Amino acid sequence: MRLILLLSFLLSSPASGFAESRYKIADNTLIFNMTVAEQGYAFDGGLESYDEDEVISYLFDNPEITTLRVTGPGGSASASSAIAEYLARHNINTEAFGECDSACAHIFLGGETRTLSPEAKLGFHRTWIDREYIKKNYVENRIEEGWDDEFDYATMLFGSAIASMVEDVEFMLSRGVDIDFILRIFSTDSFNMWVPSQEELLEAGVLTE
Repeated sequence: MRLILLLSFLLSSPASGFAESRYKIADNTLIFNMTVAEQGYAFDGGLESYDEDEVISYLFDNPEITTLRVTGPGGSASASSAIAEYLARHNINTEAFGECDSACAHIFLGGETRTLSPEAKLGFHRTWIDREYIKKNYVENRIEEGWDDEFDYATMLFGSAIASMVEDVEFMLSRGVDIDFILRIFSTDSFNMWVPSQEELLEAGVLTE
C-alpha cells in the first residue's frame, strides 16, 4: 500500500518530472506549449502577455537553442509579434506540433526554417478585438488619453487596427509568404479558422521544407 501511495504521489507531483511544462528545453530546442498552465501566472488556455518575456528570456539565456517548437490555440497578438520578430532577428528555426492556430501560427512564421511535425496543423484568420478588454481600456484611460467620447476611442481603434494589419502584412512578406496567401488570411473571419493543406503551405512559402 505504501508503495502504491508513493507512486501516486510521484506521478501527481509537479517536481517529479512527470508533469507537463509550459516551457521546456530539450537539447537545442525550446518547447513552448501554450495549452499548459505556468505556476504563478494567470491562465486562459492560450498565449498570454507574459509569454513574450518568458520565451525571449529562455532564448536569450540559452544561446545554444536553435529551434522553437510550438503549439497552441493563439492569444495575445502583441506577444506573438514580439516573439516572432525576435526569432526572425536571431535566425531561430520553428517547428509546429499539434494544432498551432492564430497567434501561434504567427510565431511560427518568425522561424528561419519552418517545419511541421507529423499530424501538425496551422490555422489562420484575421485578428479580433476582445470586447471586455476594449470597454475596460476605454473607461480606465479616457481622461488620460483625452478621448471625449466613444467615437474618439473608435477612431483611435480603427487607426490602430489598420496600422497593425499593415505591420502583419509587411512581416509575412519579409518571411517569404505569398501575397495571395496573406490576403486569404485577412479574408477569413475572426471567429473562423482557415487550415491550409501542407501543399498550400509549401507553395505559399509558409513552410520552408
